[in-house]
Amino acid sequence: MRVSIYSKPAFSLFLLLALFSCGHKIDPRQENRVETLLDEAERLTSQSRYDEAVSLAFEALKIADSGDSGDKSAQALSHLTLSKLFLQTSRDSLSFDHAGQAEDIAVQERDDSLLAAALLLKGKVCSYSNYSAEQNRDDEGIDYLENALALAEPRGWDGIAAESCYFLCELYINKNRWNDVLDRQIYRKAGEWLEKAEEIDGGRTSARSLSSRMRYLRQGDKTDEAINFCTRIIGETPETDYLKLYQIYDHLTILYLRKGNTKLATETHQNYSYFMQLYMRQKGDDILQNLQTEYQTELKDRQIKTRTGLVFLFGALFILALVAIVQFIRLNRQISQKNKSIQSIARSREMLFAVIAKDLYDPALAGIKDSNTLDFIRKWPTMSEDEIRQRCASLSEGDAPMDPVVVNYISELMISRKKSLGTRGLSSRELEIISLSKEGLSDKQIADKLCLSTRTVSNHKYRIYSKLEVSGNTEMLAKAEELGL
Repeated sequence: MRVSIYSKPAFSLFLLLALFSCGHKIDPRQENRVETLLDEAERLTSQSRYDEAVSLAFEALKIADSGDSGDKSAQALSHLTLSKLFLQTSRDSLSFDHAGQAEDIAVQERDDSLLAAALLLKGKVCSYSNYSAEQNRDDEGIDYLENALALAEPRGWDGIAAESCYFLCELYINKNRWNDVLDRQIYRKAGEWLEKAEEIDGGRTSARSLSSRMRYLRQGDKTDEAINFCTRIIGETPETDYLKLYQIYDHLTILYLRKGNTKLATETHQNYSYFMQLYMRQKGDDILQNLQTEYQTELKDRQIKTRTGLVFLFGALFILALVAIVQFIRLNRQISQKNKSIQSIARSREMLFAVIAKDLYDPALAGIKDSNTLDFIRKWPTMSEDEIRQRCASLSEGDAPMDPVVVNYISELMISRKKSLGTRGLSSRELEIISLSKEGLSDKQIADKLCLSTRTVSNHKYRIYSKLEVSGNTEMLAKAEELGL
C-alpha cells in the first residue's frame, strides 16, 4: 500500500485550480455536492479509510455524469480523486485508467490545470511500475511528467511542478536500478531533477524530498553524505514530528548497517521503533478523535432534525387546530341562522290563522281605504272565531243577503289576499295546476288537459312545493285550502 501523504498539497491545489478555471456551469447545488463528497473522500484518505473514500468518489462521479451532458469539470475531478486513491492502494491499472479519462476531458475542455494533474498521476503510476529491466515504463513516465512540468511551471503551480520534478528524479533512479554498472549520466540527471524539485519546494525537507534524496544518495554509494544529511535533518525536525523522525531513523539504520557499524545501527533502530510507536499512538489518537468528532456531529445533526421535526409537527397541529376552530365557528353560525329561519317559519305558521282572523276583526289591516266601510265595520260587535267561520260559510252558501258594505269589505279583502299570494311568487299556471289538483286530477290528466307533458307538470309542482314550503301533493292541497287558493 502506498500512502503518499506528501501529495496532498499538490492534489488540493489542482482541485482548486480546476474548480475555478473551468468555464462549464452546472447547478450550484450539484457542484457543491460533488465538492463536498470529494473533500470528504480526501479526509477519509488521511485516515486510511480507502474503501469509504472510493465509494464517495464514485458517488461524486455519478452526480457529475447526471443531466444531459454532465459537468465535465466535476467528472475530471472525480476521476482524478479515484486515480489517486487507486494509486495509494496499489491498484495501478485502475489508477492509470481514471487518470487517462481525466486527461481526455481536460484536452476536450482545454483545461490546463486538469491536464497537468492527470499527467502527473500517470507519471506516478509509471514510476511504480518498475518491475524488471524489461517490464518498466520509465521513459513513458518521463514523457508524462515533463509535459506536466511544462504546463505547471510557467503558471506558478509550484505544487504540481515540484511533484513532477521529484518523480522525474525517481524515474531516472529507476533507469539505473537494473544496471550492473551505474550510468553516471542518468545518475546526474536524477540529481538535477532532485535539486530543481527542492528549489521549487522552497528548500524545505518534506517526506517526498527525504525519500528521493535517500534513494539518490544510496544509489550513488554516498553513505557518509547520506548519514550527515539524516543527522542534519534530525536536528531540524521538531520532536513531535514522529512520522518524519521514524522515517529518518529507518534510513540511518540501513546506512549504518552498510558501513558495518552494528552498534549505531542498533541505537538508531531503537529510536526508529520508539518514534514509530509514538506515531502509531498519535495516529490512533487522531483517528479516535475524528471518530468522536463524527459521533458528536452526527448526534447534533440528529438533535437538530428531531427539533425541526417537532417544530414542524407542532406547527402543523396548530394550523389544523386553527382551521378546525374557524370551521366550527362558521358551522355554528350556519346552524344558528338555520335555527332562526326554522323558528321564524314555525312562528309564521302559528300566527297565520291569527293574521287572517285579525283581517276580519280589523278591516283596516286588510288594506280597506273606504271611510264609510271602515265606520260600518267598526260599529259591528266583535265576533268570536267560530262566529266568523259560520258567517263566512253561510255567505258562501248564499243563505243570507250581504250588505253592500260587507260586499265591499269582502271584495277588498280578496284583492288584498291576491296581492299577498302574489308575493309568494305563484304564477297563473301554478295556480291553475293547484286548482286542477284540488279536483282530484292526476299529473297525467292535468298534462292532457293543459296540453303539457307530464314532466312539465311535475316540474311545476316541485316549484309549487318550494314556494308553499311543503313536501308533497297532500300537503300542497292542505296548504292551498288553508290559504284559500
